[in-house]
Amino acid sequence: MIKFIQKFNNIANYIFFRKISSNKFMFNLKIDITKIKYFLQKENALDRYNFIWDGTWDKKKLKISLYRKCNINYNSMFQIYNENKSYNECDEYKIKSKQILDGRRTPRGNSLDELKKYFKSLDKLKISLRKLGYKSQRDLKNKNENDEIGVVIGRNGEIIKLEDNFGGTHRFALCKILKIKKIVVSVKAVHGTLLKKNDVKKIVTKSGKIDFLSLLDDKIKL
Repeated sequence: MIKFIQKFNNIANYIFFRKISSNKFMFNLKIDITKIKYFLQKENALDRYNFIWDGTWDKKKLKISLYRKCNINYNSMFQIYNENKSYNECDEYKIKSKQILDGRRTPRGNSLDELKKYFKSLDKLKISLRKLGYKSQRDLKNKNENDEIGVVIGRNGEIIKLEDNFGGTHRFALCKILKIKKIVVSVKAVHGTLLKKNDVKKIVTKSGKIDFLSLLDDKIKL
């Protein structure tokens, strides 16, 4: 019984220190866009509210060159701004307009008029990026400073672009199209092997982003 209790306590202790709120510990980095060589599909992402991701998820990453084939939002930016298609001819518009006509809600609007306004707003975003380069949410004085291009860090310190639902797919595509070199990314999670248990304890007890960044400073491939 004593051994069982000890084992249970060890498991409980492990679980406690591996569950850290991503909202509290995510942080932003300014990087060269070429450092993002991979992306992770939605189905392989883990708990978006936990900052530490254990397991083999990072081994399922794909080369960024395949992103257009896998993501209609990313591909549509190239269709519009590289291939000069009208926004209503791109894959994203076709699929989301059909969803709206079928009575379904979409992240880009619940009516065709709202969907049209969203695509028009991308024209303004492109003009801003071309004139000013990538501006962080802090520079833009937005309340949510972590609403940047979403990434996670794999076990080898590689920076991996997250697919949709983490933000920044259209921005990332436009930066690629415009050949913008420096961007700001928001690190939503890191692989558990990058942190030792004592490191996790420090994060939990000190709860400081600066302390956390110092732990990973020599592990991220910048």
